[in-house]
Amino acid sequence: MQKNKALNDAYNAGMTAFQAKDFPTAIENFKKAGELDPKQSAVWIQLAQSYDNMAKTKTGAEKEAALVSAGEHYTKALEMLPADAGLHNNYGLVLAQQKKFAEAQGELEKAAALDPPGGGKYMFNLGAVLTNIGQTDPAVNAFKKAVELDPKYAPAWWQYCSALSGKLTMTADGKPVPPEGMKEACEKYLEVDPAGPNVEGAKGLLTLISGKLETSYVNPDAKKAPAKKTKK
Repeated sequence: MQKNKALNDAYNAGMTAFQAKDFPTAIENFKKAGELDPKQSAVWIQLAQSYDNMAKTKTGAEKEAALVSAGEHYTKALEMLPADAGLHNNYGLVLAQQKKFAEAQGELEKAAALDPPGGGKYMFNLGAVLTNIGQTDPAVNAFKKAVELDPKYAPAWWQYCSALSGKLTMTADGKPVPPEGMKEACEKYLEVDPAGPNVEGAKGLLTLISGKLETSYVNPDAKKAPAKKTKK
């Protein structure tokens, strides 16, 4: 009984600290709970999430160390709950932040296999993380996979369209050259979510790639020519 009380007290203290975003204190208490009962998967999940969230508040070596710890504890939780799609998703996102893109995609694909209806969301999550850390090509691949898994998932179509726009090139005379699939992705977003929040953005990108950009400019310091009088 005394052990159970100590376990509950440590776990509850960890949850209180986690909710207050005091992640070091949360980690300290979840570690105590894990020492009291290593078979409690919820403890390892909360430890992983605490390290994951703490990483977002750090930079450099401290951030990397927190991400490594998050990954270790997600792995421990997955040893107990190998069929938990959400855990594979979260572990995959931690791996993506560590730039372990192949391993991250593998975890997200496991999540999708375990939870096919959520497959588009899982790969979308991967694409979002990759976009935020400036990894355009892997992000494009993730969003492409997302729409393949769930063709009706509008946010993934928009992000696929938007990510591809980052690979837009120009001809010597100023004509935009869209990458393969960009036009179709933008059009598909408009088809799937015609009243969505990114409709104007998608229309703007389609307009951009449909014509020549104006690259000339007017010198604001140049003297203006006198306006011609209107003939009466």
